Amino acid sequence: MKNRYILTIVAAIALLCSCEKHTEVYFDTPFVRIEDANGKATMDIDHTLDNMLTEIRVVVSASNNYFTEPITVEYEVIVGDGLKEGEDFRIQASHRSPLTFSPGTYALPIRVIWYKATDFDPAKDNTLRLRLTGTSVPGMQLGVPGPGGKRSEFIFKQL
Repeated sequence: MKNRYILTIVAAIALLCSCEKHTEVYFDTPFVRIEDANGKATMDIDHTLDNMLTEIRVVVSASNNYFTEPITVEYEVIVGDGLKEGEDFRIQASHRSPLTFSPGTYALPIRVIWYKATDFDPAKDNTLRLRLTGTSVPGMQLGVPGPGGKRSEFIFKQL
């Protein structure tokens, strides 16, 4: 019993002596990502729905070191061969590329209106891709930092 008590005290002292003060590490790499409100990078669209409004958001993650002036973010629209802009969908004009973020604004929407697909062909590429292509901040990463550039593209798929 006495050995167990001594062993517990020695273990407690060793544990307390090995602790270091925790210092905060701030992630200061500026990046921009594109996602829906749930943090996902894809959305399925029912081709039978008409005048359905969808909204995704472009989010800038930048510290005050990088965000003292407006930041512009550019994206490209890649339309699969099964969709036609103006017939199957339309991106609201006020949300077209480039988006301009004023200091203090960290998220802006892109709104897409979907129309009922009268000539839907499931064998075709029925995807609409919105891919981030650049920003006005030198070195700003497109997508979440790390391998693969996750969240640098959003994919709508019409089903």
